[in-house]
Amino acid sequence: MGALDNLEPKSVFHFFEEISQIPHGSNNVQAISDYLVKFAKDRNLEYIQDEARNVIIFGNATKGYEDKEPVILQGHMDMVAVHDADYDIDMTTEPLKLETDGKKIWAKGTSLGGDDGIAVAYCLALLDSDTIPHPRLEVVITTNEETGMDGAFAIDLSPLKGRKLINIDSETEGVLLTSCAGGARFYARLPITKVHRSGIAYDIEVSGLHGGHSGTEIIKEYGNANVLLGRILAYVSEQNCVSCLSLVSIDGGVADNAIPVNSKATVVVSEEVSEEEVLRSVSEIEGVVKGELSVKDPGVKFTVTKKNKGTFDCFDAESMKKVYRLIMSLPNGIQAMSASVPGLVETSLNLGVVVTKDTTVTLEYAVRSSVDSSKDNLLKRLEYITAEFGARSEITSSYPGWPFNPDSKLREHMVEVFEKMYGRKPQISALHAGVECGLFGKKLEGLDCISIGPDMEGVHTTAEKLSVESSARTFEYLCEVLK
Repeated sequence: MGALDNLEPKSVFHFFEEISQIPHGSNNVQAISDYLVKFAKDRNLEYIQDEARNVIIFGNATKGYEDKEPVILQGHMDMVAVHDADYDIDMTTEPLKLETDGKKIWAKGTSLGGDDGIAVAYCLALLDSDTIPHPRLEVVITTNEETGMDGAFAIDLSPLKGRKLINIDSETEGVLLTSCAGGARFYARLPITKVHRSGIAYDIEVSGLHGGHSGTEIIKEYGNANVLLGRILAYVSEQNCVSCLSLVSIDGGVADNAIPVNSKATVVVSEEVSEEEVLRSVSEIEGVVKGELSVKDPGVKFTVTKKNKGTFDCFDAESMKKVYRLIMSLPNGIQAMSASVPGLVETSLNLGVVVTKDTTVTLEYAVRSSVDSSKDNLLKRLEYITAEFGARSEITSSYPGWPFNPDSKLREHMVEVFEKMYGRKPQISALHAGVECGLFGKKLEGLDCISIGPDMEGVHTTAEKLSVESSARTFEYLCEVLK
């Protein structure tokens, strides 16, 4: 028996569990894409699989709906694949281990992939059913949304006839998302010079942070492990004068759009420096940071682990200084709040990944703004600062925002259905995060979009959970909208 066999609706959770058995982290989507193709073939459904591994499946209209306009249902097949540091799993090859208490679903030691596995499960349940009434369905499942909407950029939508699109990539039930921020990925690539250095190696690690989605959670101002690690290195090297400290490597985070919860640096100090002095120096800055984050992120922890003695390839003094000063000089977090939508972040960025490879340290940021000129200005600011440190900038995956459509017939219909079902109006919302509606709107003239989804928490983290009851209600609502 599967872990979700007793949950309703059975078809939805059956397909959700099947998906969870196929590793499908971003950039590891071949297997999940082929699974979708097999699903279509087994049911004699027309399908398209492109070179980017996007899949479009066409579902025939049920009896009485043959003359109705097709509806596009859309989600993405990839997930942010992260696991706890002490949980032994290879998420590129091993399935998720789902658990449930009947009210929520989570995965042991890993992220769940409710974002956006629930969309795929909804779509497959609809395509598999011969009892749910609906017009012709054009189901679009894209690849690598979490790493820059690569699939949405690559996909050819010309075969689609529908001009009403329901995106299923939101995370709060009862909310109709009607616009979102645009964004881009920014890389700062800093060249480093290495020297041989003898001494004792230590690992300095930041952990225990809340983390979360860098769009929806950035407003909570959780600690960023990469930024904090840069601060530690600056303090230990300059403020507290631990002599002869050299940097071997610095690495942290898993994705640009996930607020990093772990970051680690390996350093070498001379044998004359005692372990107590190193511990004391890190403890001093830890006390300061804990005070600052006592309410926002109280679980933050700094760990120092003594390793072996030897000779190591280290950054030279100038390279090490540039690394931590660049981390501290580049902005991070909220840059501006919306003047027109109370409580909505307008512009932000997140240092999601730091990685050391050979003679380069790369900083990777997710940049977001609902105002295109503000996004462009922030990217230019990043370029200027990066250049001052002798580093190279690269901007990729720039995608447009999704503007509010004041004449949306789809929104009117979905509000009306919601009121009839629940006796209240849904919330009409904007989001400081990217969904693929903006890109789809650029490709299909006259496209009318709404984004919905069930309640989720902790997305992009190992604390991710999906509400069972909310998933059931949201599916019921989607079916009623199609009916």
